[in-house]
Formats: sequence, structure tokens, C-alpha cells
Amino acid sequence: MGKFSSLKKLIPFIKKYSTIFTLGIIGMIFSSIISTPIPYIIGRIMDKVLIVKGSYNEFYKLIFIIAILYILRYIISIVSQYMFVKISNLVVNEMRYSVMSKVMDLPMDYLSTTQKGYIEARISECSSVGSIFSPQIVGIFLSLIDTILALITMFIINYKLSIIVLLLTPIFFIASKKSADGFMKNTEKLLESSAVLNGDTFEILNGIEDIKILNGKNTTLSKFKNKLHNLIKDSTKQSKSILMFIENITIINNFGTLLILFLSGLLILKGKFTVGLYTSFSLYIAKVFSSTQSLATLGTTIKPVCLSIERIYELLNMEDEQGGKNICLNETIQGITINNLTFSYKNSEKLILKNLNLKIQRGNKLLIKGENGSGKSTFIKLLLGLYNPTEGNIFYNNLDIMKINTHSLRSKIGIVSQNIFLFKGTVLENILYGEENKNREDVKRVIKDLKLTEYINKLPKGLDTEISQNTVGVSGGQAQVISFIRAMVSNKDVIILDEPISNVDTETREIILNVLRNKKTDGILIIISHITEGIDFIDKIIEI
Repeated sequence: MGKFSSLKKLIPFIKKYSTIFTLGIIGMIFSSIISTPIPYIIGRIMDKVLIVKGSYNEFYKLIFIIAILYILRYIISIVSQYMFVKISNLVVNEMRYSVMSKVMDLPMDYLSTTQKGYIEARISECSSVGSIFSPQIVGIFLSLIDTILALITMFIINYKLSIIVLLLTPIFFIASKKSADGFMKNTEKLLESSAVLNGDTFEILNGIEDIKILNGKNTTLSKFKNKLHNLIKDSTKQSKSILMFIENITIINNFGTLLILFLSGLLILKGKFTVGLYTSFSLYIAKVFSSTQSLATLGTTIKPVCLSIERIYELLNMEDEQGGKNICLNETIQGITINNLTFSYKNSEKLILKNLNLKIQRGNKLLIKGENGSGKSTFIKLLLGLYNPTEGNIFYNNLDIMKINTHSLRSKIGIVSQNIFLFKGTVLENILYGEENKNREDVKRVIKDLKLTEYINKLPKGLDTEISQNTVGVSGGQAQVISFIRAMVSNKDVIILDEPISNVDTETREIILNVLRNKKTDGILIIISHITEGIDFIDKIIEI
């Protein structure tokens, strides 16, 4: 289970909202101070007013004072709790943004071998961190003030009974703490089982089309049921530990209260104590025992949050893909040199590429061909810095790719991937994705230069045609052309087309080939294809 020291990791997120946090703390402290005299006043009403004097005026006066204290506490409590609700939302969203930003910078070695659902579960845990700022949890920390104020008042009422309460408090604390141990252990197991199940659920939903096509429902459900069984088992254990925890606390509290009642009753019978003072004393005891229980069981509430913080920081502390890559590639790419490039994926002994050597100069139109699975697409991922070479080097303008900032590198490379991914939004938004210095007019100008105006105008709303995520709303050929325009719109130094004519209709194939054949290339054009028909405009062929 998580360590309390993990809470320190929230400090950077809280600092930005320190004023709100401080106001909330001050409000909670004032709430404790205001409510402290109420039990004593209640005891006074019973002894001095109801039993002895029978004075209506004093009775009304004391009731009015209690009412005023309740109203003040109500107002201050509402305001302070609102402060914590606000800071909870602000901090959680700040953390969620930081985690998402970090995930986007993580190496593909990690992202490609980790279930997306598992990563999504880590991001979702940011929400649970917000509970640390709930008034209930903050109240646990501030209950120490309640306890101290209550004990002072109890010693004023009767120091002998107060000493007994002080002796009972450590026993109550230890018993409460031990009762919570099993609950915390089972909670940790439940969190992990839940994360694994969420990961599986995400993968099933993501691949549901293939599951249907391959009739894999029974196989998938069998694996899902096993993970569901583990979750149910861990959830049942946690429920059992909660039950035992609650009942153990209840019986300890009951016997502690019974002991005080017994001793107070003896004092009342001897005329050394009053019913009103016992009433006040009992109310203060409830505060002390409640605070003791809250502090003893703090781990059951806080430690799951601490665990979530630790799991979130497992991502935040990971070295991102920029590790050691500090040189920005500011100048135009004049050439790419590949020396003895060898690559195999993480945890795999199979070599995808071995001792590849290649030189590409500005102005080259290069065709890389080879059978499916020969490593053509992997080679492109290496050129983009998505993966690091296992051995050998890739140089851009004599700069080793292992030292080049990947953001600066990718800003100079346009790519049309084999598997087109379009984001939810309009065609225009997809073309301008990642381009902060381009606008609609720039896109229209590029479309005109590529002689694709008529093609784009055939779309239902032209550039304003809406696309659902993952190209739903346009055909495969249209998605290919949109992606092609996206690669061309910013005049990149290197344009890479990964299988641009392999999975498209005849019209789209001719459109792309005509553009490539007739467009003057100042930079580097790299085409990956196992189909060579129609690609007669290249000046260099490499076979992998």
C-alpha cells in the first residue's frame, strides 16, 4: 500500500492554488473552535437551568447561543468545504493534464508493449487523488484540534475521568489501527485487479470488429471471465475486511463508553458529579474517540490515494523519448546517412533490420521496396525517432539521431502512414493538425497546387466535412488523400509515404501518382511500397 510520504508529491500541484487551500484550512479550524463550547453549554442547560433554576429566560438565552454557534459553523463549513471541492477539481485536472502530456512523450518501446487500457487506468486514477482534498479527509487531519480542545474542556469538568479517557485512547487507537490492516492489503489487490480488468475491457472494445470477424467471442469471454473472477474474489475479501473493521471499531467504542458511564454513575450516586456534566463529558468523549478512530484508520482512506499517487508517478518519473536528445535540428535537412543499422523490438530476439547502410541526399526520390514483414515500416519509425536503433546509427546532416530533439526532427518530416488515422473533427482540422502557423488559405493554396481542388469539393462539405474518429465519415481513398495533403501542407524537408498506393482505389492511386510524378521535389521523397507499377519517377531503389 502507498506511503504517506507520497503526499509530498502533490505539493507542486497545490502550490498554484495555495491561497484557496489556506482559506479552506482556516475555515475548518474556525469550525472546530466554534463547535467546542456547545457540549459544555448543553450540560449547563441540564444542570443549572432545567434541574436547579427552572429559568425560562436563561434557557432561551443558552439555546439562542447554541443556535448562533450552529449557524456560524454551518456558514464557515460550507465556505471552507467549497474551497476544498474547488481545489480538488483544479489539482486533479492539473495532474491529469500532466500525466497525459507525459504519456504522449513516453518511448514507443513502452507504449507498444503496454496495454492501452492499463495506461488509461493509470490516467483515471488521477480522479481518486482528488479525494485527498475532500472535507472529510481534511477534517481527519484537523480533528487533532477538536481532540485537544475537547481534552482541555474535559479536564476542566473532571480531571480523574479525563485521565481514564487518556489511558483508553491509546488502546482504542491501536485496536482501530490493527483492524484496518487487512482492509488496506485487500484494497491494494482490488486496485490492481480492477486496473487489469479495465485494460482487458479497453482492448476488447478496441478490437471488437476483429473479434466478430474471427468468431473469437468465446475465447475472449473466457479470458475476460478469468480476470472478472479474480476481481470478484478480491472484492469479496475487501468487503469482508470492511465488515470486520466496522464491527471491531463499534464494539471497542461501545465498551469504552460503557466504562465511562459506569464510573460517572458511581460519582453521580456519591454526589460528586452531575447528570449535566456527564452529558457534556460524553459528548466530548465522542469527539475524542471519533478523532482517535479517524487518525488510527487514516491509512484506510489515505493510503489508497497514496498508492494512486505512486502509480501515477511511475509514469511521470519514466524517462521520456527525449532523454539525452538535446540538439535541435534547426537547419534544412540536406542528407540522411544510415550506418550498419540493426534493430529488434524490445523483448524480441528477432532482427527486423540488420546492417543496413544507405545515403539519401536532398532532391532524391527514393523507393524502398520489399515483401510484407521485411521491415520497411519499421525503418520509417526509426527515421522518425519513434524507436532507437539496437545497433548502428542514423545521421541527419551528420548529427546522430540519438542526440536530436525528436520534436525538432518531426517538424521537418511529413508522413502518410500505411494505416491512416484521422481525428474527430473537420477535414480542415485534420489537415492542419499540429500546424500552428498555417490556416485555411494555406491549405486551399496547397490543394490548388496539387490540383486536388475538384477532389476535395466532391466531399459533402468540402474542407468542412465532419469526420468521426478513425476515418469514419470518409472512404479509405479519401482518408489517404487527406493524409497526403496534411503531409504536403507545411513544405517539409522530408516526405515519407508508407504504402501510399497499396490499399486504395484506382482513382486515388492515379491522383497520388500524378502529384508525385509532376511535383518538383526540393527536399527528400521516400516511398515505401512493395508495388512498383506506376512509380517510374524515382531515381533510387533500395530493396529490404
